[in-house]
Amino acid sequence: MKEVAYRAGVSTATVSRVINQNGYVAPALQEKVRRTMEMLNYQPSALARGLRRQETRCVGVLVPQISQPFFSQLGYAIEQALFNQRYRTFLCSAEEDSDKEAAYIEMLLRQRVDGVILVPTGRSLANVERLLRSNVAVVLVDRDLPDLQIDRVLSDNVQGAYQVAHYLLGLGHQRIAIVGAEPHSESVARRLSGVRQALSEAGIRPTSEHLATGTGQQFKLGLVTVQRLMRLRNPPTALIALTDMLAVGAIHGAWKAGLRLPADLSVTGFDDIPLASYVLPELTTIAQPITKMGERTVHRLLQLIAERQVQLVETVELKPECVLLPTRLIVRRSTAPPRTSQP
Repeated sequence: MKEVAYRAGVSTATVSRVINQNGYVAPALQEKVRRTMEMLNYQPSALARGLRRQETRCVGVLVPQISQPFFSQLGYAIEQALFNQRYRTFLCSAEEDSDKEAAYIEMLLRQRVDGVILVPTGRSLANVERLLRSNVAVVLVDRDLPDLQIDRVLSDNVQGAYQVAHYLLGLGHQRIAIVGAEPHSESVARRLSGVRQALSEAGIRPTSEHLATGTGQQFKLGLVTVQRLMRLRNPPTALIALTDMLAVGAIHGAWKAGLRLPADLSVTGFDDIPLASYVLPELTTIAQPITKMGERTVHRLLQLIAERQVQLVETVELKPECVLLPTRLIVRRSTAPPRTSQP
């Protein structure tokens, strides 16, 4: 900075004001300082400036699997909302591995991020508690950890799953199978609860052979589940997949098995990822408000960051908030009444 000031013929205070956009500097002088910085290839240290101002204007975003369309959409929505508020993003993918999640959390803390937005891996509290002990602003999104007093932004998984099951029952389906992924996920558990509630009200109790859960590649899990189900003596007439990726795999598996959809099998999903509109037949699903989830999460995180700045000079009691966003049923061509009467 001293070299820039010397070459530009100004004080270091003037250079500092130009860099930090803090205080008045005549436009012509600002341009002269910027040209000098370019000539010297001078890059101000964002971290050093952040430490002086008790902020870095960087936020960590940690998701379980960035390769999953839902999480890539959510990550994009969060990054856009942060960028519009002049924050920069570290986007990390834990790959459903709590050790990798812990490593990324340590990295984000070393980078002195102002806050962290987290879709937690598993149900362990240790990694999130590590963040909370560090006095970093934290908001959970999509997946919950009910035992923690923490801000969270969720969609109503129970309501959405109940709605899609109730819809299939209304079409006349009684033999309804369920396939879910990542059984440790609180979101998937709540979806399963919503489906079971609707079936129970209709006097239906799913058998163990009509329920499949697993980890790993969801397309494949959906595919192999359909192939197994349709070999049963009394195969289901409808399948509720608890994610769209499972549903797309199931549709492909049904096609490979020579089934006609929805005549032989109705299939539903959950999330409404873009692919849901382009598979054949187009997928009936529950739409999560993904963009709104990202925006509300960022809004709450920036509130927490601002409140922590106030805490530097006065005591403020922070009360965690839970935002629960509604989902909605999107009916497309992958569902129809069962072809024959059921016992």
